[in-house]
Amino acid sequence: MVIQITKMKNFKRTLTLRNSIFLGLSSMIGAGLFINIAPAATISSYSLLFGLLIASVLAFSNASSSAQLARLYPEAGGTYIYARKVLGNSSSLIAGTTFIVGKIISSIAIALTFGHYLYPSSHKIAGIALVFIIGAVSYFGASKTASVAKWFVYSVLGILLFYIFSVVSSDNFDFAIPITKGLTVESLLLSSSIWFFAFTGYSRLATFGEEVENPETIIPKAILTGLGITVSIYFLTTYATLGIINPDIIQNSLTPLKVAFDISRFSNFSFLISIASTIATASVLLALIPGISRVVVAMSRDNYLPNSLSSIHSKYNSAYIADILVSIVVVVGILYFDVVEAIKLSSFFVLLYYSITNYSVIKIKESRRLYPVITAYFGLFGCLLLASSLFINLIK
Repeated sequence: MVIQITKMKNFKRTLTLRNSIFLGLSSMIGAGLFINIAPAATISSYSLLFGLLIASVLAFSNASSSAQLARLYPEAGGTYIYARKVLGNSSSLIAGTTFIVGKIISSIAIALTFGHYLYPSSHKIAGIALVFIIGAVSYFGASKTASVAKWFVYSVLGILLFYIFSVVSSDNFDFAIPITKGLTVESLLLSSSIWFFAFTGYSRLATFGEEVENPETIIPKAILTGLGITVSIYFLTTYATLGIINPDIIQNSLTPLKVAFDISRFSNFSFLISIASTIATASVLLALIPGISRVVVAMSRDNYLPNSLSSIHSKYNSAYIADILVSIVVVVGILYFDVVEAIKLSSFFVLLYYSITNYSVIKIKESRRLYPVITAYFGLFGCLLLASSLFINLIK
């Protein structure tokens, strides 16, 4: 049987509230949880918890802006589309470019994290293999992606809850950790910037806006619900980790949660955290690579990129040509980046992207907003402040 592939103009709306929430969760749980504790500990020791708090608050601010705009403009492309509708073509082009560059680098960091946990001696090969697998799944469209993501999320949450129980029930666990140790203004800003990388998946659903049923209702609810669950898991896991192991021990580790699990009550099961990390990073990529391709499609429709990249599969509702191109670029990047460098660079570009998201909300009429405009102002200035601190660190 021959499968007909034609260029469709628009995606079909197939994502329900449940699928949308799972897509959001799969984009966030694991993006930074399994690696970010180490570089954040290097910068700010135990006070990395404050960095996590700042990143969480900023994430909620940015998520509210994404939710408001996705509700108004439920099309594929995320802030690239919002900026074009509200701010004009120049801002739109900057938003699309920063998103694609930042998220491709995010994909590289996630694939490398996957490799370090699963196959440390050949982590780049493992990461490349993952990208090829995700690219193949993406070919079959967002509905298939969401159904796979659901089981990924269940598996990761189950293992993380067991990890937390194993750690906090250990005799060597200390609830009274010195959370102010290492706290300075510089360390707070830089650790917040690094932690921000972990939450950037909350807007993934916005890039799938053209594929969501009843987007005006589902998108805001799915984005904020997914982020709330993710923040809770991140705080519980991070606090548990710091309560059983000194940050000085894990700051240079590429598998910090594995190190902590090895000295916990049920250390014989520490291999589970490696399984969870591989599932979680695969889950993030499962939503991230198609998310990038949706922005590529939107920019192709506007002739910023070759028109062939806007092709949509008539049967699977996937941006199959854009998915293939993005996967190839990520594979090339894996060969040249290291994971910590990729996290910092990705966060810088993504912070600029969300600055435009927040500014777009500021510029729309008050009657069209869901939340007070002060939230968008906080998101705008917060993103610019953290991006500036990262820029200074990157050029040192």
